[in-house]
Amino acid sequence: MAGNKPVNTQGEVGSRSEFKHLVDSEVEDDDEDKTFFSDKDFDTEDPSCASPSYRTMAAIGGGVLMLCLVVAGLAYLSGNSACTLVDVTTSYGKVRGRHCEKVYTFKGIPYASPPVGSLRWRPPKEPTCWNDTLDAAEFKSMCAQIQPLSPKGKVMGSEDCLYLNIWTPTTDHEAKLPVMFWIHGGYLHIFSGAEPGYSPNEELTTHSQMVHVSFNYRLNGFGFMALPQLREGSPTNTSGNYGFMDQITALKWVQKNIRSFGGDPNKVTIYGQSSGGTSVMTLMVSPLAKGLFQRAIDLSGSSVFKATMEEAEEANQIFLDRTGCKDAKCLWNLNTTTILQSIPWEDEFPNWSADDLCDLPKKGKFIGPVTVVDGYVVPAPPSDVWKQKIPGYSDVPYVIGTTLQEPEFAPLYPNISKWTEEDYHWFVNSLLGTFGGNLPSEALALYPISEFCSQPERCVEKTYMTMVSDLRVSCPKNVLAQLAAETLTSPVYRYQVTYSPSCPVKINNLFSYNSWFAFHLVDIIGFFGTMEHSLGEISEDDRTFQRLIRKYFIHFAKEGTMPAEWPEYPDGTAILSTSLNIEKEYRKPQCALWEKNNMFPYAWIN
Repeated sequence: MAGNKPVNTQGEVGSRSEFKHLVDSEVEDDDEDKTFFSDKDFDTEDPSCASPSYRTMAAIGGGVLMLCLVVAGLAYLSGNSACTLVDVTTSYGKVRGRHCEKVYTFKGIPYASPPVGSLRWRPPKEPTCWNDTLDAAEFKSMCAQIQPLSPKGKVMGSEDCLYLNIWTPTTDHEAKLPVMFWIHGGYLHIFSGAEPGYSPNEELTTHSQMVHVSFNYRLNGFGFMALPQLREGSPTNTSGNYGFMDQITALKWVQKNIRSFGGDPNKVTIYGQSSGGTSVMTLMVSPLAKGLFQRAIDLSGSSVFKATMEEAEEANQIFLDRTGCKDAKCLWNLNTTTILQSIPWEDEFPNWSADDLCDLPKKGKFIGPVTVVDGYVVPAPPSDVWKQKIPGYSDVPYVIGTTLQEPEFAPLYPNISKWTEEDYHWFVNSLLGTFGGNLPSEALALYPISEFCSQPERCVEKTYMTMVSDLRVSCPKNVLAQLAAETLTSPVYRYQVTYSPSCPVKINNLFSYNSWFAFHLVDIIGFFGTMEHSLGEISEDDRTFQRLIRKYFIHFAKEGTMPAEWPEYPDGTAILSTSLNIEKEYRKPQCALWEKNNMFPYAWIN
């Protein structure tokens, strides 16, 4: 390449967002709520039994026929000829779910009152009891969201969305099975607890012999908007973090009711991926969540969580200006579409679409906060809670996980697979050079392309994505894991997934890029056993990886510890691929570089 800039790529620096496909692509599907990730037999030889008469036989036959018709009718109504309808009583009323083969499913159970009208931007309230039996055969609406993340995106879902779903092997009150409580990701803006391939399922339930719960919580402006106008009259004297309050309310519902579904309220594992992982960290430090769960798994959550409520309220004035509102009454009267289209999705700060988080940072460029330290749900930044041992955090077994190439699900540059080594050097120098000093040259020395050449044609891409991943995600999570290990008396574990699937993965219809390596999500789709949903045909190595992830997560949920071969952190980091390997001080030189240069404030946020 000629000159000091790479051909065809120089204009791309900082030009698009982490969720570039969410921000830039058009949505063609018109389905508003589309998801993204899909008795006794007669013994005639027994002399104690009299042979029935013809009339008796006819009556019995007619009764059996009628019974068969009723069962068939119920099975038809349940939507599956192999399923029967099952009623379970909760503290709010009866729910009717389905029993299909070995799994009972109950979908769309309200865990809070609809957060509409004057309940918009307020803490969730308990649901109203019902007298009739509630149909729990189908998922309910996802929470209101816009896809792609743009004022021109399509509005989907509903504000009436606070429902949960249960998969269980039994409804025996005395079964006391461990419970896994799934918190979906989506940058706190999109998705639901019912995404195909990105949520619990019947096969996982059968395999694990545990109860699985998923749920929806308020998202984006409905779940996390902080404004002084919303604080006025609030029973908590706060604004923002409504989605976290929903999560806590759903956990309270589980504590009250999960025994009716075969679960043990004293063996609840919360686990979440991406912003779901951020939610797990939030629940770990929130006094409001203490006692509601007994284990926690954070998959690729963010590390930066420090904005005060007042800072967020000031940053969000742009939203208020766009709505034209001056007070809470006006905000409550806005329609769903206006709220979603008024959120600052694009270039201007606070830029809720996560601009550039899948790239190396530029000095001084930060993303606005969605989550806030409000003094109510979150008493202080999570790192400060642990450093200062502020009372109220949950001291429970804790797993913190990342993948080796987190941002590779949506790299900033569509042509990154065609980069040369010269391109790689140019981008590193261009971006890290904004920080001054020797940072670019030191980074290039620690991330040689030769380290990642199992697939020679994509060496540059893999190396660059690893560098971004270390800086933005993996190394900052090591710091959090160290803090947690020093503070908690319960065990803390750390893992890094290095497994690359057997073929490129297209995550869903919002992301046009095919991921090749250990991308953001690969661990959770491995646990759900849904790699096939994304890959199509999968290899034996893919199956081995899925079995490995499941083995350790299930063991942790059931026992509260990892098996003996997996040490607590910081004694070792578990490297997960087709086998488990333990490394002490994993990627220490690389992480030391970023820490020495104070790069962790640029870690993933929200």
